[in-house]
Amino acid sequence: MINFRLLRKSLIFALLLAAFSHSLAAQEISYSGSLSSLAGIALPNTNDNKGKFLAGTLIFDNTLKAYLNESMFYLNASLIGDAVGSQSSNGVSAFVSDDGHFSLKVKEAYFDYNGGFWALRAGRMIAAWGKADGIQITDVLCPQDESTIIASSYKESRQGIDALRLSYTGNSLQADVYWIPFFTPSTLPLAKNSPIRNILFPKNLGEYSLSSPARYDDFELPEKKFASSEYAARVGMYFSRFDLSFYGFYGWDDLPFMSYTAEPLSSVNVNGGYERMAMLGLDTAIPAGEFVLRFESAFFPERYMQTSADWQAERQGAGLDFSASERHSQIIGLAGLDWSPSGWTITAQYIADYAFGEAESLDRKSYQHQASLTVEKALLNDTMTLSALAFLDLRDFSSSTELSAEYSLTDAIKLALIGNIFLEGPDGKTGLYGAYQDLSCLTLKGTISF
Repeated sequence: MINFRLLRKSLIFALLLAAFSHSLAAQEISYSGSLSSLAGIALPNTNDNKGKFLAGTLIFDNTLKAYLNESMFYLNASLIGDAVGSQSSNGVSAFVSDDGHFSLKVKEAYFDYNGGFWALRAGRMIAAWGKADGIQITDVLCPQDESTIIASSYKESRQGIDALRLSYTGNSLQADVYWIPFFTPSTLPLAKNSPIRNILFPKNLGEYSLSSPARYDDFELPEKKFASSEYAARVGMYFSRFDLSFYGFYGWDDLPFMSYTAEPLSSVNVNGGYERMAMLGLDTAIPAGEFVLRFESAFFPERYMQTSADWQAERQGAGLDFSASERHSQIIGLAGLDWSPSGWTITAQYIADYAFGEAESLDRKSYQHQASLTVEKALLNDTMTLSALAFLDLRDFSSSTELSAEYSLTDAIKLALIGNIFLEGPDGKTGLYGAYQDLSCLTLKGTISF
């Protein structure tokens, strides 16, 4: 029997070997890297984590570019040491030890060929879709690293997909078509010391203790066959007064749907599987004087949605059938405003998310909406940058806030102090962000670039 996981990793190594051969003959080679160290400690508003270190990582990031005529090889990979032991693998695209203290992550490794009005890219790549700032609307092409949210931006959380991309570029148009033969799931916090693990996989469900999954072998991944391939397309049009993009995706949801099955001796077994998903989306950006207006929308026909653990337990207790997911069409929309007055950068967004049909069994509300505000200011001849990013859940009024101050000692050395604060809504309502309250954290980060 073919071991597809070993085959996939072997293909990555083969690609790296080919890249080395390509680099030897390259006309131009460039290398850049950085060494980052961060340590984060829980804030006083946490309960179980008060006084604990929630983050402690050393990241050695490397980027290599090699050019030969109209072709290029690009590689971005990181070596990560984790004192907390929270490093998790998605079982596909990362090499990580079982104890969570070390990982090697190849985020991108691809070949590019530029044929003028057309281009071809093959390998592991990352593509950002949509106009949203810090939240997913149409940006469904690449999976996310869900195992770390402390001092980590939405942009940094994107993971590469193994794909073939064909592009066409005209005067005011660019079209990209993707074939993704291998599914790449989002990374879950499965490491035993991950501070997020007990949030996603609670230890208890009522009177039952939960047996949480420890590896991706506990999940039912899509079969490695041609029929399981994913497909995507993007068409962007650029005009003098606005730009407009259309998106289409047919593939798999990046997160598994959790199933909670009662076992003898008052325990519950937790496992999960992945389901097909389709998305149609569009976005536009319109300059209006000092402002830029942004709009984005995505429609998911008959999307699978997670049912709640309590609902599953209730159905089992009554001897009724249950499922880890139900199908509901979904529409998500965003309206945003960007403004840059006198050296300030201000971004405001409103996001609405509606699932059609009854939602009593779902692990979400049928209608969810939230607002975000980002404020950034450079000081001291651009050596100091202060920023604040806040999301407010407008239904239950839970919130997520990140405050940061970054100072450049030199062009190559930066220090940052970052505070992540998660709060429940009034009356202890969890909402969209309250579950993460125990992850409120103050982080000191230092980076040397070379």
